Amino acid sequence: MSDCKTTLIARVCREESGEAAVGFAFVMPALVLICLSILEFSLVVFDYHRASEATRRGVRTVALSLPIMEVSGLASGGTVSCTSSGGGVSCTGAAAVQPAVFDTMVAEMQAIQPDIQAANVVVEYADVGLGDATTPGGIIPMVSVSLVNLDRPFLMLSGFPGFGPSLTYPAFSTSQMGSGLGPS
Repeated sequence: MSDCKTTLIARVCREESGEAAVGFAFVMPALVLICLSILEFSLVVFDYHRASEATRRGVRTVALSLPIMEVSGLASGGTVSCTSSGGGVSCTGAAAVQPAVFDTMVAEMQAIQPDIQAANVVVEYADVGLGDATTPGGIIPMVSVSLVNLDRPFLMLSGFPGFGPSLTYPAFSTSQMGSGLGPS
């Protein structure tokens, strides 16, 4: 009887046909994690590019449109920032007279990156010394659009150690010379 046990054990110990399956079972979780990480970070980079492009489209839209704020609020060498906070558009140092321009700009940006909300966008008009409020064409401002506090939730990696639930992108900002603000 003991002779039978030793032969069976020896035969099982020499058998190597399932070794690859066992090895693969140990390696597979690491391979899946690597593949998911590559996919997730590819999506993060793609969304980063889309957010940057949306900011460029936003500044083009605002630069070619009527000013969001009251033109007289742009003092010599001054800046006016316009934001939206749920209830409407507000500007620092000037009244918001064209909130539809802000809404159009946000819609244009959302066409590229749907995660953008109006609260993530800041429009700034700055007097850089070009033009004069009393001459035809008026003041030519530098228009800047900034995208701030944009979060991208992790889809696959949020459950893994070391990864939070989302990634907050750095602020994006793009500037362009605007249309003249003043009498035509």
